[in-house]
Amino acid sequence: MKVTRKDEYLIITIEQKQANQTVREFLQHYHLSRKKIHELYMNKRVKLNKEIANFNAVLQIGDKLAIPVFEKEVIDFKPQKMKLDIIYEDDHLLIINKPAGLMVHPDQKEGMNTLVNGVAYYYQEHQIHHRIRYIHRLDTDTSGGIIFAKHYLAHSLMDHWLAEKKIKRWYLGLVNGRLSTKKGKIHAPIGKDRHHSARRRVAKNGDTALTYYQLKQQFKTYALVELELKTGRTHQIRVHMSHLGHPLLGDHLYGGPAKVGPLRRQALHSSRIEMIHPITEAPLKFEVPLPLDMKKLI
Repeated sequence: MKVTRKDEYLIITIEQKQANQTVREFLQHYHLSRKKIHELYMNKRVKLNKEIANFNAVLQIGDKLAIPVFEKEVIDFKPQKMKLDIIYEDDHLLIINKPAGLMVHPDQKEGMNTLVNGVAYYYQEHQIHHRIRYIHRLDTDTSGGIIFAKHYLAHSLMDHWLAEKKIKRWYLGLVNGRLSTKKGKIHAPIGKDRHHSARRRVAKNGDTALTYYQLKQQFKTYALVELELKTGRTHQIRVHMSHLGHPLLGDHLYGGPAKVGPLRRQALHSSRIEMIHPITEAPLKFEVPLPLDMKKLI
């Protein structure tokens, strides 16, 4: 899709596949809430061919639809200077390699020492006047790729994609023991552990959970596996690998050896992301480098 940026506007040139729908239907494609669409309508900020858009107007090939996605917003977390390992960035997306030991966000907006505080500082330094919008999260001690949407249009669509499993994510993990099969799937529901508030467990009445795994390299007492999430339950990989009899190294909460070499956390890393760009519709693939503690064991 052909898009350009001018001031606060994203300008979309309508092509064949976007034609013959109304402006309202076009916005609904991005799964904006009714409230947001009504707000855009009432503010009269959406333009069609440089005129205030009639939301019932039918789009034609070559029309230019301008949506105010780059309007200034207040950064909603406290800025805190920190080094960010940026994997990818454009006007719409920011993808960061989160280090282990760093929370994604604080419990309260005023909190500090989390990834979003570092992103807030980065936005402030680079004159990016947007709220902080993370698309998904990782456990504090899991490293790897985190996706941020810079504006509401990308955020709304990607939230929907995440729920529909259209953003593919793979992890690399080091697990205890020797795997008897090179690849397989773990289809086991996950629920809360009533005996331990911080834990989850495989439970008959839990939420559906599906993980695919593939052996990448077998060592003497542990193995490197690649894991793909088909659902996004809390601690899913950790619970499923423990259930399989191969808990993650360093994951003492789920029965893994507490300390192995340089590891002082569960050996899990979000290593690969594949998705369609929410605005340009170009295919995107990202490889996220492993942290040093896991590299040393591999």
